[in-house]
Amino acid sequence: MQKRSATARPKPLRHGFGRSGRSKSTLASMATLALLVPILVTATTANSPTYASNVSVMENEVPKSLVDPDKVSVELGATFTTSQDGTVTAIRFYKGPENTGPHVVKLWSEWGQLLSKATVSPSDSTGVGWQIVPLPEPVKITKDRKYVASYLAPNGRYSADEHGLDKAKSVGPLTILAGGGVYAYGTGESHPTSNYRNSNYFVDVSFSPEVTLDPTSPAPEPTQTAVPEPIETTTPATPPADTLPTSPPPSGSLPSGVSLRDVDGGIDYYRQFNNPLPSGSGDFPVGVWYESVTNTSQLELDKAAGLNTYVELTSNSDSALATKAGMNAITTWNAPGQSAALMPDEVDMWAGPGNFPWTGNWPGQGEICSPAGAECGYTIQTAQKAAAAKGSMIFANYGKGVTFWESDTQAAKFVNDYPDVISDDNYWFTDPNICGISEGGNLVSPQRQLTQDECRKASNYGWTIDKIRSLVSPKASKPVWAFVEVGHPFTEDDAPTITAPQIKAAVWSSLIHGARGVIYFNHNFGGDCLSQHVLRDNCGATVRPEVTALNAQIKTLAPVLNAPFLDGAATSTGSIDTSVKSSNGDLYVFAGATENISQQVAITVKCSNAISATVLNENRTVPVNNGVISDTFADGNAVHLYQLNGSNTCGL
Repeated sequence: MQKRSATARPKPLRHGFGRSGRSKSTLASMATLALLVPILVTATTANSPTYASNVSVMENEVPKSLVDPDKVSVELGATFTTSQDGTVTAIRFYKGPENTGPHVVKLWSEWGQLLSKATVSPSDSTGVGWQIVPLPEPVKITKDRKYVASYLAPNGRYSADEHGLDKAKSVGPLTILAGGGVYAYGTGESHPTSNYRNSNYFVDVSFSPEVTLDPTSPAPEPTQTAVPEPIETTTPATPPADTLPTSPPPSGSLPSGVSLRDVDGGIDYYRQFNNPLPSGSGDFPVGVWYESVTNTSQLELDKAAGLNTYVELTSNSDSALATKAGMNAITTWNAPGQSAALMPDEVDMWAGPGNFPWTGNWPGQGEICSPAGAECGYTIQTAQKAAAAKGSMIFANYGKGVTFWESDTQAAKFVNDYPDVISDDNYWFTDPNICGISEGGNLVSPQRQLTQDECRKASNYGWTIDKIRSLVSPKASKPVWAFVEVGHPFTEDDAPTITAPQIKAAVWSSLIHGARGVIYFNHNFGGDCLSQHVLRDNCGATVRPEVTALNAQIKTLAPVLNAPFLDGAATSTGSIDTSVKSSNGDLYVFAGATENISQQVAITVKCSNAISATVLNENRTVPVNNGVISDTFADGNAVHLYQLNGSNTCGL
């Protein structure tokens, strides 16, 4: 989980762009003055490699908003990449007239390893305009990888243009990415990753791209040992074009475009492992993340809420007590009775897709990979898989690296080479950053910041399931589980808090898209009620009744959820997602809204002669006219589950 500890996260910046009280003429005068101020110049050493002249993206560009009213210490940066290998020799940032020091510049890897830093001396930080701060040594960077350049504004009052990075900026091989303006509140110890309206904080680098040398010329002496590229095996970006596992109908024939598909991995998938998860048609895993179990009263509360699985337990938990009570345990530690070994959480984000050596450190303990700035997530997963008890099922939860930031080839290796079951946590209803161009912006083409209506909707949880399933090779060969928050998982008090209808809609969107398990994130790190036990204590009072009812519904429908899908059997006129299930001769249509609107929808269903459909758990029945169900979906959280009253016409 992205929120496994209560480490403080920054509150979003309240940029006062256009509200500084200064007139346009004053700003124009200050901008003109800025262009006249001399800047620091980096000197090259005699034994430097042969490079082309230094490249910077923004050169002498001047901010439109020179002074932000924010007075809080904040690290401000730019995410950049290059199409050529080379070195970063200096960090550049624009200093407005009220941006006082001391300033410290830093260069980071994409995953937060600090590669270099330098402090600006007071005598060099008195002017207004672009400051060029040489790094102690040039830092070798690799093409097509992301890096972050940043500086600390200890007293705020920095320069920034809202929407200044709606589009990428490039000069030669160097590119500052769209949405690449990042920040982190604090004293400069945190890797800046937050984005506010694609703001440009006017941070840049001096970059020297490598020049291909004449092979007859003597090789120059490098000032820093180049980081070797790791040798790694990769999973193909596009899974083989094999068909989904299908079950032929026992009799009859299916209409054109309709096919029967087993659940991912098959109903008996878990039985191949030691101490397996229950695998009957009536079993469906409903779990909670990182709970504690120290007494039977806690167990009874969790079981009363409809939970049957713990995905990670605190180290003081009595796992034997849990398993004796019929609960499943999936843990990172060797818990007695565990049903699966849990791999390190979100290693794709904090170690990255690479085979470099692992230092043995975990986040917050120092450098993760060796050398600093390298990526070693594959190395960590290989070691953790080897350490698991032989015959154990391996479970891995990933994060935004797999869903958003990595190539399909890199992400597919995380998904296919290590775990037997996968989940990925994207908190569409509560994450203050997920609507950004480099995250949720991946859902649209061309990429851009998502609107709130595009971002804060239940159907995006189904998108996360589809994304992970698309990476699995062979296709549909292993289960994917859903992750849904049940409270306020971010420390920002003004970040959204999920509601009970949103939880239900997010879970059902995941199930409609093929999730074979559900995990609830049970912690509040912000908001009005801090808790690590939302489904147990008073902090969950507003959501627990509906979550309990939802879990009871899942338990009742487990035989249907474990039954084959009848793909292509339903089409609709509205903005909804549907899946059709065939269970014991009955057909079920599960439907969830995909837009935050009220809509009247017509669903056409094949393989049924039903004249009515029962809407499960709603105490109503709707007519079916010539195979068409007509119903209202009140909003983006609307979910309707239909059991068709009649025999099927396809021999199922």
